[in-house]
Amino acid sequence: MDQMEVSEQSEKLTFNCPYENCDGSGLILNIELNTATMCKCYYDQIMDKKLQFANIPEEFKELTVNSFEIDCYSTDVNRSKAATAKKVAVNFIKNYNRFKDEGKGLYFYSEIKGSGKTRLMASIGNALIKTKRIGVKYITTIDLLNEIKKTFNKDSKITESDLINSIKEVEVLILDDVGVEDPSAWVKTTFYSILNGRMIGKKVTLFTSNSTIDELRHDDRIRNRIEKMAIPVHFPEESIRTKIAKSENEELQRLLLE
Repeated sequence: MDQMEVSEQSEKLTFNCPYENCDGSGLILNIELNTATMCKCYYDQIMDKKLQFANIPEEFKELTVNSFEIDCYSTDVNRSKAATAKKVAVNFIKNYNRFKDEGKGLYFYSEIKGSGKTRLMASIGNALIKTKRIGVKYITTIDLLNEIKKTFNKDSKITESDLINSIKEVEVLILDDVGVEDPSAWVKTTFYSILNGRMIGKKVTLFTSNSTIDELRHDDRIRNRIEKMAIPVHFPEESIRTKIAKSENEELQRLLLE
């Protein structure tokens, strides 16, 4: 390959890279030294794949722990609880390797729906993906159980055991809305299998719930495992979802009436 061909090939390689360093494959080629190094876009591609795999709800994908608002809560008591939850989230991310070694996660709970539990938990997931580059999976317990039930279909390309094993092995699993599921015998058996596998494997599991661990409609085997796997954090008993929605609607109404 002569010098002109090398130049033309180099131009071709850098055409699709957002940093204009490679062809989008993530490799920066040095023809003269016959070497290749990883481009920043390679790590961006990994990040994108992890974010897609995480399945974080669209409304939470860009949120960060730092953007979690404390002042939107109406009382000093609730603002104090929210500040504590935010501090817990920050320190959990900062000390993630220690929690990983212990197989410990978090259990955010409040009786009131819309208190900010899922929003902050999703923000933790975003941070772990972006700062620790690890595998995170978000799913509600209802959706998880429904996905498992789909494997019963004869046309399913994945077996029940394969899906359950994959859930057991995810490095960080965010289980949202634990406790709303009907605790049938099959649900209890399935849930126990997942939690027991993750506990034994010291996998980090993050829970949100409208119930304390003791109030969950599950047997002691399941409650004891959640208690072993996660540190409970009480959220304010106040719905900020309604308040935020009202504020957003008022802003849009002003635009409509201008």
